[in-house]
Amino acid sequence: MLLIFMGLLLAYNRPKTEEVQDVAIDYIVIDTVSPLESKGEISDELLGLESDYTEMLLPIMLLKKSEPKIYWFIVSWLNTAYGTPRWKGYYSEKWKEETKRKGIDCSGFARVMLDQVFDKKVAGSSQGILNHYCHSIKLASLKLGDLVFFRAPYSSSNNIVHVGIYLMDDYFVHATSTKSAAKGLGLSVNSLKEENWKNEFISGGQIKN
Repeated sequence: MLLIFMGLLLAYNRPKTEEVQDVAIDYIVIDTVSPLESKGEISDELLGLESDYTEMLLPIMLLKKSEPKIYWFIVSWLNTAYGTPRWKGYYSEKWKEETKRKGIDCSGFARVMLDQVFDKKVAGSSQGILNHYCHSIKLASLKLGDLVFFRAPYSSSNNIVHVGIYLMDDYFVHATSTKSAAKGLGLSVNSLKEENWKNEFISGGQIKN
């Protein structure tokens, strides 16, 4: 069980008598034990990764119970290097371990997650995925499993150079080479409200049927 303190209101009112008013604390108790975890189907390795990246995962913690397959898939790719993946041997556990060590890029991670979690097939670069596999949608229309596309920082062009997968409450997951990634390695969860991502967002993408 996870206690998340949503608000802390310190209402000190010091009248002439120097009386101090009560301190009001509002909090919400959220049960975030997933069905898979309660059945003992989560390995110690995944639980260790989750512990290491708790702060980054906190904004999407509700997925742990509502969408455990998605949540634990993301956890399983944490601490991953960034690089261009090789696809030989794809679907094998050995491929995943080698790719985590050697690196996966944004479009590669999107391809794997869409395939293995959402049963949707895409391929190619981030620009190619938007052009050939998606209907463009607005930010307000994004739903779990949609894609988010970005231009290069400070670019005057709207050419797509980066892609992530939308999760919830304006948060998305993506493979990134930026130092903002947790521990400077590959996978990161970020908000579309963060200044850099808000400024470079170009389009959402809904995978075509």
